Amino acid sequence: MRVIVNRHQAAHAPPQETDNGLPVPPWEVPDRVAAIRAALEVRGGFVFEDAPPGDADAVTGLHDPAYVTYLRETGAELAKARGAAPRFVVPSVFPFGPAPRVRGGRAARGGYCFDTFTPITAGTYAAALGGAAAALRAADLVAGGGDRAVYVLTRPPGHHAEKARCGGYSYLNNAALAADRLSKLGPVAVLDLDVHHGNGTQHLFYHRADVLTVSVHGDPELLFPYFSGFEDETGTGPGLGFNRNLPLPPGTGERKYRPALETALEVVSGFRPAFVVVSFGVDSHEADPIGGFRLPTEYFAKMGAGVRQSGVPVVVVQEGGYNCDVLGACAAKFLGGLEGTTGTSA
Repeated sequence: MRVIVNRHQAAHAPPQETDNGLPVPPWEVPDRVAAIRAALEVRGGFVFEDAPPGDADAVTGLHDPAYVTYLRETGAELAKARGAAPRFVVPSVFPFGPAPRVRGGRAARGGYCFDTFTPITAGTYAAALGGAAAALRAADLVAGGGDRAVYVLTRPPGHHAEKARCGGYSYLNNAALAADRLSKLGPVAVLDLDVHHGNGTQHLFYHRADVLTVSVHGDPELLFPYFSGFEDETGTGPGLGFNRNLPLPPGTGERKYRPALETALEVVSGFRPAFVVVSFGVDSHEADPIGGFRLPTEYFAKMGAGVRQSGVPVVVVQEGGYNCDVLGACAAKFLGGLEGTTGTSA
């Protein structure tokens, strides 16, 4: 299997995130990618390819051009910072109301971000654009017919990024960008298996019938992002009925997760997609520090095998997963199940 690598991912290395007003060590770190790549190299059978250079024009079809410019210019300003100037930007004010007046500065920080977990650093834009380039390269490969499955090994994640807002460690929505490109060739199903609901992906396709979004995740009443991912969110306008959420309670293990995944796969199959894009998270693992689910390592092979049953080309985009001790093994299991070399039906 071909693995598209974002060689700029380590440029994004936030010194902290902010939780309940307190600075805490970040969970989303460059070591995540290193852990997965090491495990895949040990397993063998993977060909690693650097993503092509990122192109801002390639992401502004989905993301607001002004937002993309904000990410780029904020990073450039931080790169010039000297002395005691801060090396990262995080919102302290979140504009709200029917027509908030956001003209820049501190208002822009909150206008373009929905949480305090997602700082922008000097290297954030390069890393995010590199991830987008990797996902688009994977989409082009499966569209070309030579690859039945391609894995995008990147960070920061993307599925929380909305049209003009970052959050949830996400800045550009890699999976959505891949799905949007593939949608020019036929219907696409996005299957989100991260423990946190992909509010950004839902947001971007909520009004569209050509891209189905299906997500299995933790109940948003109790788990990030808290405001998105409820069962009654089913789409709007032409997209009505083309968004499906399957929220599950804290402590969910294989017994409760399996029927939800089976339902998700049935919904995907019923849509008859030409392509499937998987937002793949390992934060549903029993040892993840912030997920709250109880899935064992071996179950990830069954997840991959279930996706394989779709019978169509698949792009797998790495999203969450924050225990570097298990990340690599879970990714290897999932990809092995997807290839049909390990695992059984979900």
